[in-house]
Amino acid sequence: MPAEQSCLIPVVVDRLAPVIASDADSRWAADLRKQLAGIPDPRDRRGVRHPIGSILALAAAAVVAGAQSFTAIGEWAADAPQSVLAALGARFDPRHARYAAPDEATVRRVAGRVDGDLLDDVISSWLAHRDTSNTDPAETPPAAIAVDGKSLRGTFARTGGAGVHLLAAITHNTATVLGQRQVPAGNSEITWFQPLLDTIDLTGRVVTADALHTTAEHARYLHQRGAYYVFTVKENQHRLHGLLDTLPWHEIPAHITSGSGHGRSERRTVQLAPLGDFLGYPAIDFPHASHAFLIERYTTHHTSRKRSAHAALGLTSLTGRYAHPAHIGDYVRSHWHIENKLHWVRDVTYKEDQSRTRTGTAPRVMASLRNLATSTHRHTGHTNIAQALPHTARNTTRALTLLAIPT
Repeated sequence: MPAEQSCLIPVVVDRLAPVIASDADSRWAADLRKQLAGIPDPRDRRGVRHPIGSILALAAAAVVAGAQSFTAIGEWAADAPQSVLAALGARFDPRHARYAAPDEATVRRVAGRVDGDLLDDVISSWLAHRDTSNTDPAETPPAAIAVDGKSLRGTFARTGGAGVHLLAAITHNTATVLGQRQVPAGNSEITWFQPLLDTIDLTGRVVTADALHTTAEHARYLHQRGAYYVFTVKENQHRLHGLLDTLPWHEIPAHITSGSGHGRSERRTVQLAPLGDFLGYPAIDFPHASHAFLIERYTTHHTSRKRSAHAALGLTSLTGRYAHPAHIGDYVRSHWHIENKLHWVRDVTYKEDQSRTRTGTAPRVMASLRNLATSTHRHTGHTNIAQALPHTARNTTRALTLLAIPT
């Protein structure tokens, strides 16, 4: 099994052992509905009419088809044909001899109370199991995972109260979400870096993160997990930044690339310095760091002819042939896929920041379903999610096919 396929599965297996024991067929891992059915129902057993698995599967299918809110999910469910409701495990109403769809209020109540961590683990496990990237790591640079956080702006109270902040990890090459955790109010992303990555197989992987996570503790943790890191260092990390800035960059050969697009031209230089007593300079005291790097980017806007320059210093624990300027440049540049292939899509295509959903775990659940939708569409080859959603919505069964739910 490819390494990325194994991510999270052991964690979810432990938490859903009763489900697996009752359905040992290997199709359990492929059928998302069966995994969702194993999530504990937070509702009182009295009066429950719709199984939690069918409610979550229906919500997932609706979001994959483009639903942006609980109202839209309810409308999608109301319009779904009987065959689709049956495939999603909807309740059969013998009185009317038909499958009944849960209404918007039922979906909202379940989403507001369900275990958000467990739902994310189930979704991420299913996505990781389907991800077939990096099938021959020996012939390619190590696969990378980007870690970054995002606040759901619509959840911030008008009085300035704390909102929902989510920390996610995605693959660089396929933009598959491998994990997500909610950062409690008053906590920092830094404290949730390790709990998030504890659920993911990191062996032989490269983890990229912004300068907030460039800490000695994180570097040691990744090394213990058998992973490498590529961290940037900002000026507010005074001592470390100062040491890196004093390296003799003018004596180090640069790897140069250039390109144009989106109305601008860009020239990038990447320099890589082996650490230790390099050319008489003191060693950089950072755990397991093998090289320091300097990336300089020069941009010219075609219309205004305005020019800008940006420089970034950083550290990596990569060694051997993959500790090369070209690879480091690619890792740093691809890190931002988490912004433009996940966070941007959730904001612009799904209008996440305009949502006023604030109750319980509901905001986080909707974000999880959007992660599922974007990752699933990219897995099937769609690069433009905004175009993929109406295509999926035109045929109700397409969402089920994407989620591997038999119809």
